[in-house]
This record gives sequence, C-alpha cells and structure tokens, in this order.
Amino acid sequence: MQSPQDASQAAPPGFLKETGLVTKIENGIAWVNTENKLSCSSCQVESTCGNGILEKYLAGKVFISKLDNLLNAKVGDRVDIIIPISSVTKAAFVAYTIPLLGLFVGAIAANQLFDNEIVVIFMSLLGFVCGLLITHSYNSKVAFDKDYVPKMIAKHSSGFSPSEFESIRVKNLS
Repeated sequence: MQSPQDASQAAPPGFLKETGLVTKIENGIAWVNTENKLSCSSCQVESTCGNGILEKYLAGKVFISKLDNLLNAKVGDRVDIIIPISSVTKAAFVAYTIPLLGLFVGAIAANQLFDNEIVVIFMSLLGFVCGLLITHSYNSKVAFDKDYVPKMIAKHSSGFSPSEFESIRVKNLS
C-alpha cells in the first residue's frame, strides 16, 4: 500500500489528478498554483474543436486553489491534487445549463405573453441573469462541500532553495 506522500501514486478511479506548486502557506491552508493544460496540441482537429479553442484562450493561465495542507507541504513543494470527476461534471452541467435554460424559458414565456420583440429580448436576458444568479447560489452552497474541494494526495520536493523559489514563483492574487 502506498503512503499519501508516495510520489508515484496515481489518481484513484473516478478522480482527476493535477500537479501544482505550493506558493503560500497560511493558517494550515496551502495556496496551490496549477497551470492550465489540455492535451489538444497533439490532436488533428485542435483548431475546430471547442476544447482546442478554449485551450488557446487559457494557455498559460494559472489557477490558484486554497487547500487544507494535509501533507505539511512547504512553499516551493510540488503537490498532486485530486477531485472527483463526478463533481467536475455536475459543476460544469450547472454552470452551462442553468443560465442557458433561464434564457430559453425567459424567451419562450415572453413570446407567449407579449407580442413585442424588445420585450422578448429583455425577458430572455432577464432569464439568463436569473440563471447566473441560481448558478452563483449553487456555487456558494457547494464551495465547501468535501466532494467539490480538491485534496492533496502526494508531495514532491521541488529542489528549489527558498531564494531561488522567490524569483520564479507566480505572485498570488489577493
């Protein structure tokens, strides 16, 4: 059986795994920076696929996650983090479907009740905004749900001295 700090540990079935860099430790919370990367660059339909286009927009973007420092990681350590695939799927479904559904419901309802194109457009936008508010409310409810928070599963020493790390680390956004 592998220990939680075994560097060769693979993600359990049903989980997504990413490696990030610890950039800050604060009150038992590790700030972990991960760089966006998709495998689209090796795909033949990269230029026409939605993921390929999204990758070009997000290429090089750094995402910051605040995680419980369960592995006693230090600033400059690389850590493997996991999150359940089902949580990512649910969150994506809510983020994309609810606002779109609000837009359609607003448009259909306004079209049935009013004979004015401006009102239909306004109600569509109002439905979309309501969908965004519902999505925001959902996000607030699940933000601290254990199924939606990534967890550290392995720690790797980066080999950086603290002075070297200070010169290369990505600045945290406050």
